[in-house]
Amino acid sequence: MVEGNHLFSHVLFSGGTGRSGTTIVGRLLSRHSKVTMAKPAEIKFLTAGNGILDLSQRRRVGKYRRLIFNNRLHLERFKYRLFHDWWQRDSKFGGSAGLFQGISEEQLKEIYSHLKRHFDLDIKKASQSFMRDFIEIQLQNARKELWIDTTPVNIFRSREIQELLPGCRFIHMVRDGRDVISSAIREKWGPTNYEDGLLWYRRRMIRNLKNGITLKDCTITLSLEDLVIHNRQESLEKLLAFLGIKEERNFKEFFDKMMLASSINKGRWKSEVVDIAKFNKAYADLVDEFRAIDSSLPL
Repeated sequence: MVEGNHLFSHVLFSGGTGRSGTTIVGRLLSRHSKVTMAKPAEIKFLTAGNGILDLSQRRRVGKYRRLIFNNRLHLERFKYRLFHDWWQRDSKFGGSAGLFQGISEEQLKEIYSHLKRHFDLDIKKASQSFMRDFIEIQLQNARKELWIDTTPVNIFRSREIQELLPGCRFIHMVRDGRDVISSAIREKWGPTNYEDGLLWYRRRMIRNLKNGITLKDCTITLSLEDLVIHNRQESLEKLLAFLGIKEERNFKEFFDKMMLASSINKGRWKSEVVDIAKFNKAYADLVDEFRAIDSSLPL
């Protein structure tokens, strides 16, 4: 493994606003002989409340934060979520998802014990080692070199992730915000209407873009529409060059056959928004605001 600032150069994170193609790009890359997707695709315990990021920063959040009045209780809260909330949860596609998909309970207990033993000596290093051990187990199981997690909030918290995992790289997936909102309002966690959706989308995009500017050397921004519809080969080559891997036959076949315009619901908002002209104007104003932050934004 590489030392120093490139310690986690084999670790990749895709992310975005949510509903912007983070899982799609992860599935594509997992078809490559060098890349494995995290199991589950969204591990949760890194960026979720009182997850490993919060633990390493001593940042307590959520309804239990007043009860977590010291570092040891914070560690116990993390342990509870690790072996309950994140170990197994209901999947929106039916069945169950969770950490059990990619690591045995015995292995998870072992790396947690290592975290606990070293926690008081150096919380940040202990948290870093926990992540390293978890990722190494999954890489060894898959016999691959690169690992990618596709939790959307990865970009929202990318500066914190980079601080904990120096050398890791980010794929910021962006998508026409009108389609993002149309998709997000169908989710339990999303905004409830298009008006609120514009505010939700703006907040996430501004934070993501500012993080991308700060971490420009280890972040690539890709448009879902370019990758799937408009500039397919150019976008694919840009992604592979960023990761330092070459195109392969099986990988390209998956891209050609499965990464199609029909796989994304483009333009559904047009039949749902009451005042299209007003909505388009509000969205255009947001894009102008975003481009003032990053003039190269592919929207």
